[in-house]
Amino acid sequence: DEFGGGEEWEEGSEDGSAWTDEEGQDGEYADLGDDGGDDEGMGEEDEDSSDLATTDTDSTSGVEMRLPHLESEDVEQLPAFAQRRARLAAQGRDVGAHLVPFSLSYDRRRDPPREGECQHKLFFKIDGASSNCVRNAWRRAGFERTSKGGWNLWWGRPLKFQEHKKLNEYQKVCHFPGTYYLGRKDNLARNVSKFRRSKGPSSYPYLPVTYILPDDRARLLQDWRDRGEKGLYIVKPKASARGQGIRLVAKPDVEIKKGANVLVQRYIDDPLLIDGRKFDMRVYVLVTSFDPLRVYVFKEGLARFCSQEYHGENGKVGGYKSKLRHLTNYSLNKKSAAVEEEGDGEGIKWSLSHLKERLAAMGHDPAPVFERVDDLVVRTLLSVEDKINANMGMYVPHRGNCFELFGFDVMLDSALHPWLIEVNTSPSLATEWQLDKRIKNQLAVDMFNLLGVCGYSRQGMRAREEPPKKDAGFADKLRRQEIATGRRPPLASLTEGDADLLMECDEEQALAGSFVRVFPAPGSERYLPLFASQRYSNVLLNAWQQTPRSQRPPLPAPGAGKR
Repeated sequence: DEFGGGEEWEEGSEDGSAWTDEEGQDGEYADLGDDGGDDEGMGEEDEDSSDLATTDTDSTSGVEMRLPHLESEDVEQLPAFAQRRARLAAQGRDVGAHLVPFSLSYDRRRDPPREGECQHKLFFKIDGASSNCVRNAWRRAGFERTSKGGWNLWWGRPLKFQEHKKLNEYQKVCHFPGTYYLGRKDNLARNVSKFRRSKGPSSYPYLPVTYILPDDRARLLQDWRDRGEKGLYIVKPKASARGQGIRLVAKPDVEIKKGANVLVQRYIDDPLLIDGRKFDMRVYVLVTSFDPLRVYVFKEGLARFCSQEYHGENGKVGGYKSKLRHLTNYSLNKKSAAVEEEGDGEGIKWSLSHLKERLAAMGHDPAPVFERVDDLVVRTLLSVEDKINANMGMYVPHRGNCFELFGFDVMLDSALHPWLIEVNTSPSLATEWQLDKRIKNQLAVDMFNLLGVCGYSRQGMRAREEPPKKDAGFADKLRRQEIATGRRPPLASLTEGDADLLMECDEEQALAGSFVRVFPAPGSERYLPLFASQRYSNVLLNAWQQTPRSQRPPLPAPGAGKR
C-alpha cells in the first residue's frame, strides 16, 4: 500500500489533495509558509540534463559557475560510508537493507555498474512541488518514480499526522509533523514570543517587533503613537508566498482596515546596503532529528537583491509604495525589465560566498556575522522543538522517518545584526539560473547522502513481524532521568541503544558533504538551558560532542540481531 502496509491509498483521494502548493494552499495543511523564491510548479517537469553537470557556464556572462568549496569527494570512498552501510545492513539483515550513495558524477542509468550496488528496486514519490535537482539526484542513484506504495523517499506535501503511523523503518518523508509552527508567519511569531516569555527577552533577539491582527491592533497603534506617529510598518498575510500581499504602511490607523487578519512588523528601515540596494539571504537548514536535535547549515546559499536602489535621488528612503526597492523576493524582482541572468556577484542573485567576499572588502568580518546567523537558526528551532517532539512521539514510529530542509530568510541591518524575516518549510529548489544549479544540485546530493537512504526488500518487509515494544526497565529509566537532570555523568554507563545513536550521529556528520552541523557543535552546551525540557538524548549527544575523541569511552558492541 501507500506506506508499506496493507491498505491502498489512491492518488487524488482526499488525503492526496489536502495540500497543494505555496500558491492556492488549501485544506488541513494549508498555509505552510512563504517560499519567497522561484516558482516550482506542481507537476512533473521534463528532466533537465544540464542538472547532471558538476559545473555550469553562465549563459549570459560566460563565467564558469565554479564554487570549489562545494566540490566533495566520492561518498563511497569515505570510511564513514562503509561503516554506516555495514551497521545498517547488520540491523536490517532480514530485509536486506542496503545503503544507497548519491552522486553528481556517477549515473546508474548510463555508467557501468559499480561493485556492491543496491539490487532492490528504489522508488521516490512526489505529491506536490518538486524540482529537477531533487528528481535528478534520485534518478542518478537508480530511483524510479511511483504513484503507488513501497516508496523509499516522499517529497511534497506533509503527511497528515495519522499517515505517519504507517511508515516502515526505511521510508523517509520530507517534513516533520507540525513544522507549520514555523512556516506560518503568525505561528512563528507566537512561538518565538512564548519562547521569550519562558527564557527571557535576551533569549531571542532576532525577530522584529510583531503584531498579529486583529487581536493586537490596539498595541500596534499604541506603538505607532509612541514612535511619534513616524516609521514604517510592513504588512504581511499570515500565510502567503512569493511576496504576495506584502505592503508597507506609514499610517496603520487608516492604511490597515479594522478587523484585518494580517501580521504587522516594524519595518527594518536601516538595512545594510550593497551598491545602494537592499538584500536578504536565503540560508538552507537541514534538520535530521528533533530528538536528539541535529541541525545542519549548508555552506552556500543565496543573497537576493532588490532591483531598484533603496534611496531615491534626494538621498532619502525611496517611496514606500515601490516594492522593487523594498521587497527582496526574487519572484517579484525578476519581473523587472532591468533584470537578466548575470555572473555571481552581479545582478539580483549572488552566492553567499561572494557576499562574504564583498562584506570583507567593505571592512566587515563576515565570520561573526554568520555565527550570529547560526545562532538565530538554533534558537528558532528551539522555540518549537517541544511541540514537534510531542507530535513525533504520538505519530512517528521510527526515529529516522522524518527530515526537513528549511529556507531561513535573514536580513542584515546597518549594524550587521541579523533579523529573521521568515522560515520556509518548502523552500524553492528551482534551478532557473546557473548559480542555482551549482548550489542546489550539490545541496540535493549532500542532503540525501547525509540522511542515509536504504534500499530494502519489500517481500522481506511484508514477512517481517513487528517485534514487541520493549518498555525500558525502572533502572534504565532512572539512569536516563539522572543523566538528563545532571546527576550522573552522561558517558559513564553507555548502553547498546546509546552506542547506536552515537554512531548514527557521528556517521551523519562525517557524510555531511557541504553541510556543517551547528547543533550539537563545539560550545553548544550553552543552548541546553533553552530547551523546554532536558531530553536525555540531547544531553548524551552534547556530552559526546564536547568530549575529545581520545577521551571518549569505548562504545558497547551492538547486538547482532538488533534492528
